[in-house]
Amino acid sequence: MNWSEAKHVAVIMPTWIGDVVMATPTLHRLREVLAEGSSITALVRHGHQPLLEGLQCVDAIETLDYRGLLGAWRGAARIRQFGPDTILVLPNSFRSALTARLSGAQHRIGWIWDGRGWLLSEAAQAPDRSNGYPQVNWYYELVDPKTTQQPVCPTLAVLPEDIVEAEQVLGNKAQAWVALVPAAMKAHKRWPSERFIAVANALHENYGWGAIVVGTSKDADITGEIASGCVGPSIDLAQAGSSLGALKAIMQRAKLAICIDTGPRHVAIGVGTPTISLFGPTDHRWTIIPNVHEVRLLADPFLREHEIAGLRSRESSCCMESIRITDVLDAVFQTKAHIQDGT
Repeated sequence: MNWSEAKHVAVIMPTWIGDVVMATPTLHRLREVLAEGSSITALVRHGHQPLLEGLQCVDAIETLDYRGLLGAWRGAARIRQFGPDTILVLPNSFRSALTARLSGAQHRIGWIWDGRGWLLSEAAQAPDRSNGYPQVNWYYELVDPKTTQQPVCPTLAVLPEDIVEAEQVLGNKAQAWVALVPAAMKAHKRWPSERFIAVANALHENYGWGAIVVGTSKDADITGEIASGCVGPSIDLAQAGSSLGALKAIMQRAKLAICIDTGPRHVAIGVGTPTISLFGPTDHRWTIIPNVHEVRLLADPFLREHEIAGLRSRESSCCMESIRITDVLDAVFQTKAHIQDGT
């Protein structure tokens, strides 16, 4: 694709919060390669708009829903309202490519995946993911396939209204916070609640930090258990409620974030918060993010046998409980030392 010829690019963004964050370097690179005066419209799932608000690399953020039997036709009609000449298809699904094709846009760029190559006008053979090809690069190289440089770190913008909402939840006192992200849709990705509590209490005893327990109303049982077990100040976001925009400001306010592999981890990284990430059944190499301060703790066993046996074996064999409380506290100590040294 000769990007200098594109006048209006609509970008079909990924479905999940973490993937949207990992696609922000692609938006930045797209802005760099487009001619002056060209525009970019990011098409996101309903509710995800606050993630991208404030980014200077996009001109507009619109919602797109192409789920269901007639979803591709409905989504295509939505895209035609904006009249792009070019569509960048970041998701790997057949349906996203079909939506782009039905929109009538002249240029439709994406990876050949899921038998959808014929729906794309400029299609490229997808990279081999068997060795844990990072998702950041997966998106980025659709715009710049010959790049010799690492993509920039994913970045999110925190708006003044996000800070105001965050202060309503946290208060504007000088309390130091650690953000805890314990909840996931799949139980085998979680780290035991009692260990999050033990870590939170150790950090309060040693550093005086309070705990922000991150989750939605669906996670209330988990977040409530952890928040109630904290001896220091604690805030249960599932109970307090906050928008996705406020979450950006809350994560930015935290000294560091301790996360399992889920969307808020990426939000923390996107706002520059040092992060300790706990990985078990998901391959951490897929979500390697460049130029960030992140300590990755891996459940055991992780490597060779799972590469051979595949994801199902990894889900059943990788025990998150093999990550010890002391492992996390050691990572916190190392991270805190780096923060103090300014490295």
